[in-house]
Amino acid sequence: MIIVSGIIHQEHWYTETKIPDNYYLLVSDTGYSKDFLSMKWLGHFDLYLARQQIGTYQLLLMDGYGSHCTREFIEYCDGAKIIPFCLTPQTSYLLQPLDVVVFQLYKHYYSKAIEAASRTGCTDYDKVEFLTAIDSIRQQTFKPSTIC
Repeated sequence: MIIVSGIIHQEHWYTETKIPDNYYLLVSDTGYSKDFLSMKWLGHFDLYLARQQIGTYQLLLMDGYGSHCTREFIEYCDGAKIIPFCLTPQTSYLLQPLDVVVFQLYKHYYSKAIEAASRTGCTDYDKVEFLTAIDSIRQQTFKPSTIC
């Protein structure tokens, strides 16, 4: 799921970019996650989880962000047999290796994309530029070897 700052979806985000059809793009007036976006993500997660599920229950590790701990979120998890588990606050450097390993690479390749765009004359790295580059950034970052 990609959250972009905005009020409504813009047609050119899809027509002028190379964003794959399987990306889930949502808008937020602040660009940050909110309760309703977390619920949309959870439904999307559950849909994809069901395709690969082995066993009855699934464990969902989370960072304890407020919109992940709402009654609606927890009730959905109960109904979908997803066990939400919040990691201890202020310990992400120890308990959330994705922050240190995977997302560090993500930030690196994102910076490289901005640098490459500026070298080709881009003076305003906007949403269209970002959405054009995001698939390449993700492919460079989320390799099996990096994740392992």
